[in-house]
Amino acid sequence: MTSFASAASDPRPATPGVARTEHVLFVHAHPDDETITTGGTIASLVASGASVTVVTCTRGELGEVLPDDLAALRGDEAALAVHREGEIAEAMRELGVRDHRFLGDPEARTAGLPSRAYRDSGMVWRADGVAGPTPDLHPAAFCAAEFGEVVSDLSAVVESVRPTAIVSYDEDGGYHHPDHVRANRVAVRVARLAEVPYFAVLSGAGQAEGAEAEALAADDSVLSLDVRASTPRTIAALRRYRTQLEVVDLPGGRAGVRYPHGAVDPVPTVESFRSVAAPAEAASASTTSELADMTRGGRAGTLLLALAAGAVFGAIGTVGHQVTTTVAGAPLWTGLVVSLVMAAALVAGFRLVFRSRAVAVAAALGLYLAIGAFSQPGAGGSALVPANLPGYGWAFGPAVVAMIVLAWPTLPPREAGGARQPTRASGVQVGGR
Repeated sequence: MTSFASAASDPRPATPGVARTEHVLFVHAHPDDETITTGGTIASLVASGASVTVVTCTRGELGEVLPDDLAALRGDEAALAVHREGEIAEAMRELGVRDHRFLGDPEARTAGLPSRAYRDSGMVWRADGVAGPTPDLHPAAFCAAEFGEVVSDLSAVVESVRPTAIVSYDEDGGYHHPDHVRANRVAVRVARLAEVPYFAVLSGAGQAEGAEAEALAADDSVLSLDVRASTPRTIAALRRYRTQLEVVDLPGGRAGVRYPHGAVDPVPTVESFRSVAAPAEAASASTTSELADMTRGGRAGTLLLALAAGAVFGAIGTVGHQVTTTVAGAPLWTGLVVSLVMAAALVAGFRLVFRSRAVAVAAALGLYLAIGAFSQPGAGGSALVPANLPGYGWAFGPAVVAMIVLAWPTLPPREAGGARQPTRASGVQVGGR
């Protein structure tokens, strides 16, 4: 296990004069998420002398407002965003965090780009008790942003603080909230690019029983931290989130958190994480692709780019496929070979980079549009794709190459297990966190 484990599990104050090199980056979707799922760990790390940076992706503009004395914030997204900025600032002080950033702000933004605010994407509670996307996603929403832009912004934070570990959600975001899922995808990608250890939050693992608890205990990749020493600071931070959390007393002297939909969860005494290297992203590769992570505009732009690239390569191959080289009196179709290699590299490259057959199809289509256009006889009756062997090879060869590339199966991912996350509600409800 990395140094994150030893620092988080040893909350003793740092020895004066001894430098601590541990720096953990927490990536969360909305204000309060960091305290609900990782508050005890954050406070323990700070107490141990480790450095902590918390990045919040949105301001939770679509969150609900519980207390009547804050009723003026209901329906006023701008006012609620400002209020929740104040809530998280107070919560960070309770946990001892000195470095908190909103993604898109100057200190968490790609150099040279103007700052921006990623808006809460909202969610809908489905009948099966987990969250799902809203039918009308706002253009400024976190989930509507270009995936590459978000990755670049978080990478700027990583470059700035040089973390020794990154902590965020597991693949389903804990309960499938679109912003949580997007935060996972972004954090995993950045951790992989920066070669920094990634830890996925296992919410509810402390309440696991029976076979599930035994499996977690036997899993060497699972880190469970006793955070009881930090519970008072966690509760104090939770009390700062009055808009949609209420700290309540539970039997046995424990404290709990009541959510807007009425569910009450005890404040955890144990917070668990799964150490995940690269497999987290590999596991999602079977069901998602670079194209799936993009917005509608990004997908359209990528397909058009592939189409245009195919047309360019098709034009170059059409012009050059007839070139021959004579060796020992025998003609070699060097032009055809080079043209087919270029076509294969183009189609295969697009599929490998974007992990999408759709992009490879667009590139192949561009190739054939160019071949078809240039193969038509000109005004003088000449054609760039004549009826000879190289011509037939260029007319049908790219199709064979494309079929092979498209038919090639996606390699199965490594299994990335995880504790099943408890749901927080049932029924249908629209809102954000």
